[in-house]
Amino acid sequence: MTVCGFLVDTYCLGVKNAVPPTTIEPEELRYFVADFFEAYDDGPVEAPIDLARHLVLGAVDYAESLGFEPHRDFYSAAPYLGAGEPPSRVTFGLNGTPYFQQGPHDNSDRIIRTLDRSVRPGNYHATVVSSAH
Repeated sequence: MTVCGFLVDTYCLGVKNAVPPTTIEPEELRYFVADFFEAYDDGPVEAPIDLARHLVLGAVDYAESLGFEPHRDFYSAAPYLGAGEPPSRVTFGLNGTPYFQQGPHDNSDRIIRTLDRSVRPGNYHATVVSSAH
C-alpha cells in the first residue's frame, strides 16, 4: 500500500509539512500511523477521504490567499487525496481571521511580514515567542 501524510494548519499556514508517498506493507500501517501522531497527546481520528480532501486542499487555498505556499512534499502527496472541488466545506482562520501560532520551526518574522502585506496589520492575530532575553 501507499501512504502519505499532511500536517495542516487551518488557521494560517496551510500544509506545514507533508510525508511524500511511501510504499509499505499492510502490516506496517499501524507503525506509520503511530510515528506520524507521536507528538500528539491524542491519537488519530478516522475521517472520510472527502473530509480530508476538503481540509487539506482548502487549507492550501486559504494559505495561498495569504501568501504562503504548501510544504514542498505536498505536491507529490496531493494526488492521493483525489481532485478537489472548491470551495472547501471547511472554514479556515480563527473565527474567519488569519491566526498565526508560532511553532518550533516557524520563521515568525517572515510570516508576520507576509501577513502584513497580504491582509494588513490589524487584520490577523498572532502568538509568537519573544526573542528578548
